[in-house]
Amino acid sequence: MRIAIVGCGFVADYYLKTLPNHSELKLVGVMDIDQERAKKFSAYHSVPAYASLEELLEDSRVEIVLNLTNPRSHYSVSKACLEAGKHVYSEKPLSMDFAEAEELVELAEKKGLYISSAPCSLLGETAQTIWKALRENVIGKVRVVYAEMDDGMVPQM
Repeated sequence: MRIAIVGCGFVADYYLKTLPNHSELKLVGVMDIDQERAKKFSAYHSVPAYASLEELLEDSRVEIVLNLTNPRSHYSVSKACLEAGKHVYSEKPLSMDFAEAEELVELAEKKGLYISSAPCSLLGETAQTIWKALRENVIGKVRVVYAEMDDGMVPQM
């Protein structure tokens, strides 16, 4: 499949590190609302940059769009991609609003397209095991919750 990336932040760097492991995927271009960031990303990864989302969506080579924008933009970007006839893989969450997420799924089904979202750690084994232990009162009453996410050093371009 020929893919394009929308959103050239540090998450996109993570995706491009694993792209060589998937010979069936060919990156045809990237786009970011911050044109300077898109240009730097494009040059660093030796991939063409689109000037706008509209230009990306008009490219008939693009079959699937990886939506790596900030969460507040996931809905609008994914909707535009679906309306343009592109499959969508979005970072989590699919939308900040459940009704909007349902709308995206319905739109994809109506157009015969696929839409998918990155796995949510809430559904992972660790979180589910803790939740089960809480429900079954195995670990007692929760008094304090602290959470931290560490992805290591953010790569520099």
